[in-house]
Amino acid sequence: MIAERAGLSPGGVFTTFDDKVAILCQILAEQRESLICEIEQLVPTLTGPVRDRIEAVVSLCHAREVPRLKMVVAYIGASYGWNQKLEEQCGQLHRRLRQVLGEMLQDGVDRGEIRPEAGLELLVELITSAYERNFRTAHYAGLRAEDLDKRVRRQLNLLFDGARTR
Repeated sequence: MIAERAGLSPGGVFTTFDDKVAILCQILAEQRESLICEIEQLVPTLTGPVRDRIEAVVSLCHAREVPRLKMVVAYIGASYGWNQKLEEQCGQLHRRLRQVLGEMLQDGVDRGEIRPEAGLELLVELITSAYERNFRTAHYAGLRAEDLDKRVRRQLNLLFDGARTR
């Protein structure tokens, strides 16, 4: 279908792409590029605590990616076996999202909302790991974007407040 829509022979598609996974990555990379640009425009307009601002960013992601949930889950699944070339290409987009989250968390440190010794890189890793895992949960549990937003709110509360008793 891709070759047909592009006006190419099936073999012509594979002169550009190594395999079907590379095609999937290209499609999702284009969509995620647009999403990351939207996030980069949104972030400077956000106000309030860093937790709420991160929640707003993730909510935007849910709104854009849940409608193509099967593709997102296929992309995440494929990422465990793709080659170094795809890892580098897709990694650029992931680094941009991590950078945005890291800058937001650093602002939280600067504003006294997050302890300086909290380990911002680890927080970014935890947030992005939960974000990716939530798509698998959404796929199997039939969750909507609004359901994921509630789930992320709980996850962020746990990350920011901790699990210890008061």
